[in-house]
Amino acid sequence: VKPSEVAPACGAAATNALIDEMGEAFKGTVGLLQGDGAVGRLVVAHPLIAMVALTGSAPTGKTIMRAAADSLKRLVFELGGKDPMIVFEDADLDLAAADAAKFSIINCGQVCCAVERVYVADSIFDEFERRVVSAASAWTGKIGPLVSSLQRDLVAEHVRGAISAGARCLLGGEAPKDKPGFWFPPTVLSDVPHDAAISKEETFGPVVALTRFDGTEAKAISLANDSDFGLTASVYSSDVHRARLVATAIEAGQVGINANPIAAASPDCPWVGHKLSGFGYHSGSDGWRQFSLPKTIVGVI
Repeated sequence: VKPSEVAPACGAAATNALIDEMGEAFKGTVGLLQGDGAVGRLVVAHPLIAMVALTGSAPTGKTIMRAAADSLKRLVFELGGKDPMIVFEDADLDLAAADAAKFSIINCGQVCCAVERVYVADSIFDEFERRVVSAASAWTGKIGPLVSSLQRDLVAEHVRGAISAGARCLLGGEAPKDKPGFWFPPTVLSDVPHDAAISKEETFGPVVALTRFDGTEAKAISLANDSDFGLTASVYSSDVHRARLVATAIEAGQVGINANPIAAASPDCPWVGHKLSGFGYHSGSDGWRQFSLPKTIVGVI
């Protein structure tokens, strides 16, 4: 296991907990390596490594895929996301607003399957906006910092760019200048243009980005799929038939109906990234089988 070089302590704690749980019978099965991309390149190139699994960015996944090509190493990637949430006019607005805030802001937005785009039917937009601001405000003081100055600056750049493009900032929006560390407050942006960078590129920060749509299924599907990523999505509507039709048409590996997939999905479900969000998949019996190689032995006895 090689954790990210910007979060080595978290990676070490998780890996060492796994090693302790496995006990003496499996001693040596799991190892821990720390370092940056140079260490990662050595791991990928090592002749004794038969398979590489990555949770990381799409550019890193492409780099590993190129490096693994000569030896045809097997690969499983969970990569970035720009996950949409669709709120129809008949949705439970309190539930949807709470989930929009929670799954955009939790862990300071540093979650591959965080909600990064919220498309809200125009007929309920103003009321939903009010409830989201209230729900997001409750997260103030309850999240930690971002992982690095680079990430904080990217989030700030996306927020500034959205405001310059016409979005309204209703909460937060600026990193504190007098606080040590890489902090960014819970932020709500409203009327975010669909073509703004914050609607297209992975932000990975505590921002709820609200965009209006005309309330039709066709427009919701078009907006949700207008992305290079396809990790998770969520659809909120009291019309389960409509929600299922939209969920089926969205290009994402996991789609929640009136729920976020990371909270509602069973551990038995494979975790899949469509488009630039992944290659192969893990979790569930189907996913874990990718970490083994089938073998057939035939003969006449």
